[in-house]
Amino acid sequence: MTDLDQIKYLDSGMAEAINAKDGGAVRNFYTDDGAIMPPGAPMMEGLDAIQDYWQAAMDAGLSGVSIVGDSIDIDGDTALTVGTLSGEMGGQPLSGKYIVSSRRTKDGWRIHRDIWNFDA
Repeated sequence: MTDLDQIKYLDSGMAEAINAKDGGAVRNFYTDDGAIMPPGAPMMEGLDAIQDYWQAAMDAGLSGVSIVGDSIDIDGDTALTVGTLSGEMGGQPLSGKYIVSSRRTKDGWRIHRDIWNFDA
């Protein structure tokens, strides 16, 4: 699998794990020192915090998630993806955009920094 394919899989695999409501699987897409920056919340660092956040969101009704990288730039062992997202939270539609910084690790590409927001 090429670097580009692996980075694209970060999006589709994350969406699949979220839709399966599997916080442990979501956790595996991040680096050990990864961080997320959700809208309206402080930055959360580390795999336990990341898993707890996503599991709580899934338990609260996050579903039908689609994550699509519209632009992927790879530079050595780092990559930057800019894309769009959609889904539902508690039956209400949501859409937004994101920026993800990924790193090549011994286990393949993983998300290092993840920030997103929603359209009004």
